[in-house]
This record gives sequence, structure tokens and C-alpha cells, in this order.
Amino acid sequence: MKHRLCSRDEIPEPGSREFSIKTKRKSYDLFVVAKNGEFYAYKNSCPHTGASLNWQQDLFLDLDHAFIQCSVHNALFEIDSGYCISGPCSGSSLHELNLTIENDDLFVTLN
Repeated sequence: MKHRLCSRDEIPEPGSREFSIKTKRKSYDLFVVAKNGEFYAYKNSCPHTGASLNWQQDLFLDLDHAFIQCSVHNALFEIDSGYCISGPCSGSSLHELNLTIENDDLFVTLN
């Protein structure tokens, strides 16, 4: 099922924003990162502990905005792939979600 998240300009560049979607069957916590005009959506769950990744509301990136950084153990993930390059879950990846853009609005498709 496809869900509208927000318009493109509601996410800072570079930056991130979190979302929570409730369906009849399940609740989904996710986030979107904007960098270099591209958008990436991931489940808000560390592959190592299952904890939420964000430091504070909408803050998922390291200080240089170069990587997604886990708030629990500082693991670093590539923004464009979700691949963990540093930390206890090195070699694992974030769960990427299907994100599309229609008329400047961001949509995520959830199973």
C-alpha cells in the first residue's frame, strides 16, 4: 500500500525526517534522508539491536551529514545504500523502503 509522507521541500538538504505510519495490521517507523537532490527511505531500526537510529526527532545523520549514524552505538551507514561501514553491525544493511516521487510529493510503499 502506498502512503504519502510529505513534499520534497519539507526535508532539509542535506537532512532527514522521521515518519510513523499505522495500518490496520501494523505500525511502521521509518525515515527519509535527502542528500544531493536524492531521497532515501529506511526502516527506523538498527540491524544490530533493533533500536531506533535517531539522536533526536528527525536527526539521523552524523555531524558532517556524510553518514546515517546509530544513536545507540555510533554505527555508520552509507546514505545511498544503508550499508554499515563501521560499528558492531559492520557488513549489515538498513532495511530500505520503496520510495517514489510524484508531483514533488514523497510516497513510500509498504507491504
